Amino acid sequence: MRSWINILFLSFLVSSIYGQSGGQTGASQLLINPWGKSSGIAGADAAFGKGIELVYMNPAGVAGTEKTDLLFSRSNWLQGSEIYINTFGVAQRFNNKSVIGLSLMSFNLGDIEITTVNNPEGGIGTYRPQFINGGITYGRTFTEKIDGGITLKLISEGIHDVNAFGMALDAGVRYTTGEKNNINFGFALKNAGPNMRYRGNGMKLQLTFPNGNTQTGESTSAAYALPLLMNMSVGYKFDFHPSHKLQTGFTYTARMLLNDQTRLGVEYQFKKYLQIRSGFVYEKGVFSMSTRQTALTGPTGGFTLQLPYGKNGQIFGFDYTYRDTNPFEGIHTFGARIIL
Repeated sequence: MRSWINILFLSFLVSSIYGQSGGQTGASQLLINPWGKSSGIAGADAAFGKGIELVYMNPAGVAGTEKTDLLFSRSNWLQGSEIYINTFGVAQRFNNKSVIGLSLMSFNLGDIEITTVNNPEGGIGTYRPQFINGGITYGRTFTEKIDGGITLKLISEGIHDVNAFGMALDAGVRYTTGEKNNINFGFALKNAGPNMRYRGNGMKLQLTFPNGNTQTGESTSAAYALPLLMNMSVGYKFDFHPSHKLQTGFTYTARMLLNDQTRLGVEYQFKKYLQIRSGFVYEKGVFSMSTRQTALTGPTGGFTLQLPYGKNGQIFGFDYTYRDTNPFEGIHTFGARIIL
């Protein structure tokens, strides 16, 4: 059963995704938010979030790193499928203007039986699909109110005998205003890059003619575009008390050849110790199983526990996020962070 689930998920990732306009995109793993805090608030933090995990929604958020931010997360993708996503990121501030961040996202789809025309039942070994995205981010504080960021991403996907490589750029900016700097605006363009194409020995063919002669050739796969999108966001923070804060956020995601998404989220924070968040991702048809184009049904939620330690305000934190799905039993993301 697991092999069939993995094959279906692999097919989803490497195949084209068709939109209403009749076009197609690929590299669909670029549409997955692997980070705990950001996905728990449904990605509505694109205008106000900060730290290395903002490389997904808006790289300008990396500029908000205070000193050093280390983060690891592991997602149990579609509970029951035995598919996992491991993500690591680190961001380091070098001066009062510049921050450099590195991030890595890797899929663990398990081992799948190798089958061929002559061996349809397998028994000749296994292969492990490889989907890895890596990025380097430069975040910069231009003024007290304006931050910017840009990410260069390397994309690798494939199996044992076929693979594809690509590059993409993300860029974003955010603006803070209000008497208490409690109003934020953000804009980000993601996944801008050249088309990708599969190549490898798996594309080679050997033809046998009726006279017994053989000829080797190679088929050419169709090129596919990256899933270009824009995030436009706003956030507002309520300061009821020095110990209690309430952050709200809204993000509109315009996606090329896919349904646009509206993201709403709210987060309660008690001092530095506790954060509780919830959100919803809406897109056309999401409320009906017959019209939904994704397994995600919309609701998200999670929390963060943080423990200060040391003499210089270091923090150790634990994140948990749940995203509702149908079918399967949801997506569970666990994360650990160290802020130095």
